[in-house]
Amino acid sequence: MSKIDHDSGIKLSSKAKNKPLVFALFMVGLSLLSLQETSIVAVIPFGCAIVFLGLYIFNKKLKVFNLFETHFVFQPNVVSKQNVPYSALKSFTVEKKVIVITYENSNGKEKKIRCLVSQIEPKQFPLLESRLKIKIND
Repeated sequence: MSKIDHDSGIKLSSKAKNKPLVFALFMVGLSLLSLQETSIVAVIPFGCAIVFLGLYIFNKKLKVFNLFETHFVFQPNVVSKQNVPYSALKSFTVEKKVIVITYENSNGKEKKIRCLVSQIEPKQFPLLESRLKIKIND
């Protein structure tokens, strides 16, 4: 399972990467405003800010697509991960700013991977598109 090359990972776009940081900063501001009250309500935004800050830290180096010689790995977030062999690929389309990759799973069922185009670095999108279309035509 070796990668095709060193830059074979399609990274998360800076817009999608920084979204949790914006929410974390918003929650810190909200918690500072709610510090005037002496109830548990002041702690809730601060807890949310910690969660969003953790998401930002985990998403900083996240690669949405890792391309290998025989398969690719789709990982839209820290928790979920899908391995898809190139031999199972059926189609690659972009519909209304959403990437739709259709493949056949091991049970013979047709599955779809959906990913927003805005989640991928713009300069890496042509690499993903050409790589998957070549593998579909093989």
